[in-house]
Amino acid sequence: MGGWSVHSVSTPLSLSLGSHSLPKPAYYCCFNYGFPVKSRKAPFCAISIRCCASASKSYNVNKILQAEPEIDDFVVVNFYRFVFIRDPQHEIAKHLTFLKGLDIHGRIYINEQGINAQYSGPSKHSFAYVEWLKEDDRFSDILVQTSPAFNGHAFPKLKLRYKPSLVQGVASDQLLQVDKEKTDILMYCTGGIRCDVYSTILRQQGFQNLYTLEGGVSHYLKTEGPVKWIGNLFTFDSRLSLPPSAYNHETMIEASMTQQASSDKFAKCYVCNSQVSELRHRNCANLDCNFLFLCCENCVMDLGGCCCYNCMTAPRRRPVLPGFQRYKKWHVYRDQKVEA
Repeated sequence: MGGWSVHSVSTPLSLSLGSHSLPKPAYYCCFNYGFPVKSRKAPFCAISIRCCASASKSYNVNKILQAEPEIDDFVVVNFYRFVFIRDPQHEIAKHLTFLKGLDIHGRIYINEQGINAQYSGPSKHSFAYVEWLKEDDRFSDILVQTSPAFNGHAFPKLKLRYKPSLVQGVASDQLLQVDKEKTDILMYCTGGIRCDVYSTILRQQGFQNLYTLEGGVSHYLKTEGPVKWIGNLFTFDSRLSLPPSAYNHETMIEASMTQQASSDKFAKCYVCNSQVSELRHRNCANLDCNFLFLCCENCVMDLGGCCCYNCMTAPRRRPVLPGFQRYKKWHVYRDQKVEA
C-alpha cells in the first residue's frame, strides 16, 4: 500500500499557522505513505513535541550508558535536513561510531541530499545523538520532533545506511487539470519532509501558489493544539497510531471530549460498518493483501484478522495479532507453521 497520495477537497477550510493566516486554498494536498485513503474532508491528525535537548557540548556518553533506562522513559525522535553532504559514506561512518553502544533503534538514512531519521531509545540516549548532531553547523537548527514510545523500542533494530532517495514517492496525476497560476494549494503531511520534496517538484512543474505546513501536521498540533482534531496520528513504527490529545496536556480533556462526540461520524468498521470504539488500525492477515483498515473486535475474530472473506483462504495468511501490533516478517510465521 506504499506510495504518495494527493487528495483534494471542495469544502474550504481555514487554517491559522501561528500568527499567519493562509488563504482558503482550492486544493488540500495530503501526502501519506502506507495508509490507504479513499476520501477526506479535512486533514488527518498528527502530533509532536519539540525537542528540548540542550545544545551544550558537555555530555558524557559513558555516563549515559551506565544509567539503566526505565521502560516508560523511551521516546521516538524524528528529524530531517536537506543539506549537501559531500561524502555520505564518511558521514555514515561518523554516525555509526558515535551511536556504537547507545541503545538506539530505527531508520536513519543519509545521502548527498541530507539526512532523514526516525528512531527510538531511552531519552538520554536519544537526545545525546541530537546534541552531537547539532554540533555540526549543517544541522545546528534542525527541527526535532519527539513523542513517547510505549513499552520500549518502537523499531526492531537500527538501520543506518545510504539511501538514494530520502523519501519514497511517486507523482500523482490529480493536479493535472488544476490552473497552475491561479490555484492556491495547501500541502500537508505528518512531519513535513514529503511536502518539502513534492512542493519542489510542483514548483519545477510551474505551480505558483503553494503553501506548506512547517514541520508538518505534527508540529502544527504541538503549537496550535489538538482540540479540533479528530482521530489518531498514523505512525511509521510499532505503535501504529497515537492519540494527538495525549501530547498536549493543557487541552487533553477538552480534545478527548471532542473526539468522543465526533468519532461516530467517520470511525466505522471496514467490514461491517459498525462504529469502532478505538481508533486503531491493523493490517490484513493476508500478507499479499496487507490492507490497512479499522475493524471492530467481532469482525477481527470472525474473519481471523482479514479484511474480507477472500483473504481468509489466502495461502500466506498470518495469525491474528493480539491487541494492536505490527506483523513481523513472513518467515517468522512460515517457520512456526513448519515447526507445528
